[in-house]
Amino acid sequence: MSFASDFESAIEYIEENLAGDIDLNTAAKKTKCSSYHFQRMFSSLIGIPLSEYIRRRRLTLAAFELQNSDTKITDIALKYGYETHSSFTRAFQLMHGVTPSKVRANRVPLMAYPPISFQFILNGGEAMQYQIVETPSFKLFGMDAVPIDDWDPKKFAEHADRVIENGSHDATNIAAGFPGKAREMVAKGEWDVSNIHLLHAIHFWDEAGNKYFMYGWEMPDTGVSEQFIILDVPLTTWVIVTIPLDGDRSVIVKCYNDLYVNWFPTSGYEQAPGRPVIEKYDNKKAELWIPIIKKQ
Repeated sequence: MSFASDFESAIEYIEENLAGDIDLNTAAKKTKCSSYHFQRMFSSLIGIPLSEYIRRRRLTLAAFELQNSDTKITDIALKYGYETHSSFTRAFQLMHGVTPSKVRANRVPLMAYPPISFQFILNGGEAMQYQIVETPSFKLFGMDAVPIDDWDPKKFAEHADRVIENGSHDATNIAAGFPGKAREMVAKGEWDVSNIHLLHAIHFWDEAGNKYFMYGWEMPDTGVSEQFIILDVPLTTWVIVTIPLDGDRSVIVKCYNDLYVNWFPTSGYEQAPGRPVIEKYDNKKAELWIPIIKKQ
């Protein structure tokens, strides 16, 4: 089966079990990946976490059922994974803008989130330059980590502006031993990417699988103060892809998609759990560092 067919099979399994229990390990096996890699791949390709996709699909089906059946609201809530009437009402109103009881009483406009259909176009003419390296354990540090559950380029740009405005960019550079002048350059209208040390963009996950994003550097030998967030990175193998940097984050998102669609399925590797993804920048190029392990 092709990569697209494998993913279609996983989505079909999820769709067939929206009204019951969904075993993510079972879904992942259909793509020949671990559950961790399957979820990271899904998030990168679709732009939202798999858990959010499942939530939206269940609430879409729940809305259809409210409109077209006499089933009790509490029974519909239980059917789609909500243990209480109140938790179902909150989630339903967040997505649809109205409560389930109002839907039952009146015909109102609702949101519908259709099932995903994978149609990948593989561009065989584009070569991807990559290298695989192993690094000993090291530490990363940064500040102002924010929860980010999708790959919306606008959100990353807004956070980049925020860390410059609030001084976090400069404080992190100074702690790493570099000049801190980003805030002053922006204030004077003299922003020059070729004359500044650009922080790494660091994506990391907590033990519960929640994704966070911050800007930072490798830890200097002198250490850093307690105001910074510190990530311990163990001995790790990485796939590193270098791409031209033109100021548009969409090219970075495309590179992630190319990795997950074209490289990972035939590489014999998958993304390693418990380790960050790092984007390293200078004024001409970006390097994507993705932690990998051999597929079992």
